[in-house]
Amino acid sequence: MFRPFALACAALAGLTLAACAHSQNDLAKQAVTPTELYKLQAEDQSDEILLGVHPEGLSAAQDEAVRALADRWRDGGGRSIEISAPKDAANSVAAYRTAQAVRNRLIAQGVPSAAIEQHAYDAAGDAGAPLRVGFVRFQATVPACGQSWENLTATEANVVQSNFGCAVTANMASMIADPADIAGPRHAGAADAGRRVTVIQSYRKGDVTSSVADSKASGVISSSIGGQ
Repeated sequence: MFRPFALACAALAGLTLAACAHSQNDLAKQAVTPTELYKLQAEDQSDEILLGVHPEGLSAAQDEAVRALADRWRDGGGRSIEISAPKDAANSVAAYRTAQAVRNRLIAQGVPSAAIEQHAYDAAGDAGAPLRVGFVRFQATVPACGQSWENLTATEANVVQSNFGCAVTANMASMIADPADIAGPRHAGAADAGRRVTVIQSYRKGDVTSSVADSKASGVISSSIGGQ
């Protein structure tokens, strides 16, 4: 009579262990910290203006639009700007002059010539096809917080609440000046060859190569604490 009972207990214990293992696997797949629930993300966003082609180049309104585009490009990460002229346009001379005027205005606004790319696109026979000028920049993704709240006192599962960390991530995404920093680190700038030569020459002479110490940065431990 004890054998069936023992078998039943063994089966029940096996099911309990399997349930515990399954529960632990599920918890392992879930977010452990709020930063895993809401991660900083940035996505590509196109910024483009369309300009009508004119034999005389840019109009005053078009010139202002190109100026504003250059300012947004500078604030948006500084990736390449593309100038796309209509291919086989009715007035190819006007399209060429407008494209060159845009290029000159961008360079005058501080955009390096190496960051400007010129292409041609198929206008499909459209006589009024515009000149396309634009770039792709990163846009921070701001999560929508507070959409729903569960019972914060239910902590038996020991998992992160669904809204924890959302406000922090949303604030950071709104405050980061260049969302491209979210997507990846910036490229290192060119080394200062002149400074490198100066330091090497000082090192060979036995001179001090470190920077001059700032007197305001020095600190002294006060002896007034812990007296008699």
